Parts: sequence; C-alpha cells; structure tokens
Amino acid sequence: MSKKQVLLILLLTAAFMASGCMGEDGTKLSISGNDTEINISLSEQAEGNRCPVGSQVQVKNPTTGRALNMTVTGTEEFENKTFCKAVIETGSEENTTRFEYMWSQDTNTTVWTKYGEDGQISLRYIHRK
Repeated sequence: MSKKQVLLILLLTAAFMASGCMGEDGTKLSISGNDTEINISLSEQAEGNRCPVGSQVQVKNPTTGRALNMTVTGTEEFENKTFCKAVIETGSEENTTRFEYMWSQDTNTTVWTKYGEDGQISLRYIHRK
C-alpha cells in the first residue's frame, strides 16, 4: 500500500469521526490484505463529536513491521480557532517519526506538523481551502 493510500485512509477516517457517522457503541474495524493490516477503533463518544478523543487508526505492514498509528488526542487553539488534533506515529520500534494532524471544524483548514528527534518542529504545512 502506498503512502498516498495510507494518507487517504487516515483522511477518510478523520472525516467519519468529524461527521459523527458512527454508532453509539463506537466502532472497531479491521481489514487485512497481503501487505497491509488496517485497524480502526472509534470511541463510544464518536457520535456527534467531531473530535472523539481516544479514537485510533493503525496501518501496518506485517512483513516489515512498519506501522502508522493515529490517535485523536483532543482539541487545540490555532490562529484563534479550535482545531481537532490527532497524533500520528510511523516507523518501526527502533525509528519512529511523530506528526500532528489538526483540522478545523469547517474542515477548510488542515495543519500537518512534523517533529524532529529532539521534539522540535521540523516542518509545518498549513492548507486552506
């Protein structure tokens, strides 16, 4: 599975969480293919909540052990607006890269932030529609 496909899955999952299209009990979904396992766990509070804290997505290559994990962690103020925030970790146990993904309530603004090994911002990308 390509990086573009993985990012598309993450964005679709974020859209489902934002729209409140989940059942009252939360949702767990697993998909397995030859080279990818996808596990989605949406918390019980997903219904009607654009930012269901604790919801998770994991995309893993079972052959290499490389994984991408996204967890919704809450909200954060950015440019005087409240954004939903998720933390994304990718890599292996030996070498992990950390990103933050934030999206505005109207989904017109998204912010990707990559952190270096020292915990400092190494890259920030802001997209506005």
